[in-house]
Amino acid sequence: MRNIFVARAFKEDANAQAWSFRESGVVELNYGFTSAAMIYATTYCHFYDAMATTANDVDFSDDDTEVLSMILEEIENGAFEPILVAENLRSDWRESGRIYAAHPALLELPKSRNPSQYHNLVRTIEEFAIAHELSHHMLGHTESALRRRVQVSSAVQEWLDRSGSREVCNNLNPDQIQEIEADIGAFLLVSGVLSNQATHGRIYNGVAGSMLALIALGHISENWISDNAPEKTHPGFIDRYDVMCRVVRELTLPLPQGSIGDHPLGFLLHFQGFISIVVQFWQSRAKAEMKDPHFLNIFSWMLDRAVELEEELKSGASPVPGNAQSGIQKGSQS
Repeated sequence: MRNIFVARAFKEDANAQAWSFRESGVVELNYGFTSAAMIYATTYCHFYDAMATTANDVDFSDDDTEVLSMILEEIENGAFEPILVAENLRSDWRESGRIYAAHPALLELPKSRNPSQYHNLVRTIEEFAIAHELSHHMLGHTESALRRRVQVSSAVQEWLDRSGSREVCNNLNPDQIQEIEADIGAFLLVSGVLSNQATHGRIYNGVAGSMLALIALGHISENWISDNAPEKTHPGFIDRYDVMCRVVRELTLPLPQGSIGDHPLGFLLHFQGFISIVVQFWQSRAKAEMKDPHFLNIFSWMLDRAVELEEELKSGASPVPGNAQSGIQKGSQS
């Protein structure tokens, strides 16, 4: 392959795609996907702010249970309203083919988040989507040929094995397996693992970009559970999310915690909590027997999982094995 061209598209679905033109590779990023990235970045920012407020500012020992309930209700509303707005607008987006953020809840950031942080988050979501399409070219899934194809394919296959993700692929058709491979390739590319230039900051960006890109695509398309019929080219969100969590865990578990106790798996935990809320709201509307999520339940689950993770990191941290991980360097999260 001589060149890869990345272009913005304004028609078709809110997605990205890779295709070949003569000896060049083309990646198209639809503007609808960027709109979706902006929407789900906003909803996540509100969720993160609500979790931080609850952890830092709420006194659960307060004897005034009525005041405490009012505070928690206000925090829950702040976290849930943007997600509910996105859920309620989703059918309109699918029918019209246009994704937009017209509701104030999808436009206004929490006070703790500045525009620069928000746009950086949107950028990481776009970067993962573009890296996914680049990976299709790099893995030989398109007609374009890449000199490093064997090297890239070998790295992806290694992480499929190392993360235990092959068992997820057993029930997928060949096209869907290629999508899983492109997801892994995208994470290795964005995090710098593929080029032996990984940093903690790039890994954090890979976690954020992959989690929000996959939930945005899964939620909008309502493609949750994989159907391996021949005409189904993409696996469902659950399988793609499962694989990505496995890869992140396998890559980062051996890493030591940061100076303030931070760790990529702790960052991943925030997205797992957020994603569980999005999925539960969808389920409660799609299935009559399902109930809406409860903020305090999610918060409690995350606290319990954080304690378990802390113990796991203390007992499991070790020198980073393998050539693919040996280049991880200290770096700030961007």
